[in-house]
Amino acid sequence: MTMQDGQPEVFRPTWSQTWQLNLRPWLPVNIVILLLTWVIGYVIGGPVASVVIPVVLIAAIVALSRYASRSQGLRVSGHGVELLRRDGGIVRMRWPDIEQVAVVAQSGRSIVAPYGVARAAAGASMSAYVAANTGPGLLGRGESLTRAEADQQRKQGPEWLPYRQTLDQFGLRLVVIDRDWQTGRIGEWVRAYRPDLLPPVPSPAKQS
Repeated sequence: MTMQDGQPEVFRPTWSQTWQLNLRPWLPVNIVILLLTWVIGYVIGGPVASVVIPVVLIAAIVALSRYASRSQGLRVSGHGVELLRRDGGIVRMRWPDIEQVAVVAQSGRSIVAPYGVARAAAGASMSAYVAANTGPGLLGRGESLTRAEADQQRKQGPEWLPYRQTLDQFGLRLVVIDRDWQTGRIGEWVRAYRPDLLPPVPSPAKQS
C-alpha cells in the first residue's frame, strides 16, 4: 500500500501512547487507591488479601485504560482524515477542507473527590491528563457521522458519501493517536496531500 494509491491506513495508539496519555497522568490517584486497597485488603483478609486485591485492581485499571485508548483510531486515505470515535461514530475532514495545524486542547473535567490527599491527587492527575492530551492537531471544516451513518458508509465502500449539506468546524486532536504524528507516518500522509500544512522533515545530514 502506498500513499499515492490513496488506500486507507488506520492508526491506533501504541502501548507507549496509552502509558503517556491514559496511565501516567493518573499515577497520583492510582497510588492513593493502591494504598487504600492495601489497608482494606489487610483488614478484610490479612496479608494475602492486602496483596491480591491491589494487584487485581491495578490490573483492571490498566486493562480498561488500554481498551479505552485502543477504542479510538485515525483512518487516513486519499479522501481525507477520519477520527474513529469510541462510540462508533466518525469525525472527518477532506483534504481540501483542512485549514491549519494548530494546538487542540483537551477540556478538563469536574473532580469528584473528598478534601485532603485524595482531592490533591485528583487535581494533579487531572492537570497532567489535560496537558498530556493537548497538542498539535488539524483544524478545518468537516462532518460528524453517527454510528449508523458510519456503518452505512462502511458498507458503501471507500468512496465518501455526503451526509451534511453544510460543514461544521472541527479540531482533530491527533495527539490522542500519536504524540509524534508530525514526524511519523501520519505526518507523511499530511505532507503528501497537503504539503502546505507541515514543513518538510529535515534529513539526518542537515540535522548533523
